[in-house]
Amino acid sequence: MLSIYAFDELWNLANTVRYGLMALQHRGLQNYVVCSTGVDVECVEGSDIDVAKSASGHVAIASIHNYENEKTFTIQRSNEYSVVIVAERPWRRIDDFALDLVNMLKTSRNRVEAFTNALSNLQRDSEDVVPSLMVLTKDKEVFVWRSHNGFSPIALGSYGFDMAIAASESVAIDILGGDLKKFLKPGEGIYISRHMLKTFLVNQADAYNGLCLFEFLYLSRHDAIINNVSVYEFRKALGYDLGEYLDKEVDVVVGVPETALPYAIGFSSRVGKPFEVAFVATGGRRRSMLASNPFEKIVAIHLKMNPIRSSLEGKKVAIVDDSMVTGSTIKTVSQILRFRVGVREIHLFIASPPLIRSCPYNVMKLDMQNLLAANLSKELAKSYLEVDSLHWLSIEDVDRVARMFGLRFCGRCLGVNVIGGEEK
Repeated sequence: MLSIYAFDELWNLANTVRYGLMALQHRGLQNYVVCSTGVDVECVEGSDIDVAKSASGHVAIASIHNYENEKTFTIQRSNEYSVVIVAERPWRRIDDFALDLVNMLKTSRNRVEAFTNALSNLQRDSEDVVPSLMVLTKDKEVFVWRSHNGFSPIALGSYGFDMAIAASESVAIDILGGDLKKFLKPGEGIYISRHMLKTFLVNQADAYNGLCLFEFLYLSRHDAIINNVSVYEFRKALGYDLGEYLDKEVDVVVGVPETALPYAIGFSSRVGKPFEVAFVATGGRRRSMLASNPFEKIVAIHLKMNPIRSSLEGKKVAIVDDSMVTGSTIKTVSQILRFRVGVREIHLFIASPPLIRSCPYNVMKLDMQNLLAANLSKELAKSYLEVDSLHWLSIEDVDRVARMFGLRFCGRCLGVNVIGGEEK
């Protein structure tokens, strides 16, 4: 999600929104929603980033998602007042909340109180996990709120005194030339209007679950900062610990795919073997793990996996990957390396514990029937993947590194409730 509020009404945010969304494209999502205010609030949705051209005013909220036929935004109009709400993931109560919020904003001078009351009323009557939200009103006000559960981060930044920027990832603020100011805490929100920027808290008794581990393992860019922690340094630290599991002789260490490169660098420094670039991507970046169509998944894998033969041919290779869901990427890679390149041995190292459960909060779409580690023993998985050895990082390893960085993660998909300590 992305929110931009330019305090000078002469700003036209079309290009600014476009560049901000480009900074978030690495998350592998394909559908864009851009909402802005003219005479009224309006949203444009499409699969082309050029929908950003619709952001002609000085206030806008936007998102990128890959949820087909599931509702992630809504416009609510009532008696000449209207709001648009964008959620970080599908939420079945989004229309109920929008209607309640419109009714409260029409009659309340305290805008923050209206928002918090509408949210609190809904939470009392719903068992849903309310996602993080961005709201744009007809009066050119913006609310940005991070879910109590805290699965995904929200960063707040500024471009001088000209604009306020809020985004799901700090890189959007960096790319727009802004300065990172803070990360919202679980349950914390921001209210922005022409003459005010105010933070607030929505009280909630539910315990903080922790960040989704996939933010640090897979989704975020290497140059991202989350809760004042470098994603790149965290990934290198996990890779370094993963090197402890090397029990065979290897010639080179490679990272597959691109998101695995910091892990491979850490692994290489631990085991004292050279790190090599093994594959080159073709065209735009696509996240194969997030693709639902099997054909699109295979195409995405081949587009980012053209091998550099000279770095691998005839060698014993340690492949480091950030995580493994279905195993389709690694199986394709192992076949490419054996039959097209001619490597001698493939030893696979996964820089996260085995995924054994689907996500109960729908933050990541993980189907139990397709989770390799949930359905195959280690030996059967090794045979299916066509590798000579297979190693996963343990939950204890990840917990130790998480505590070292002061991070707390939800671990439900790994079979535990929490990994690490309190949020910084």
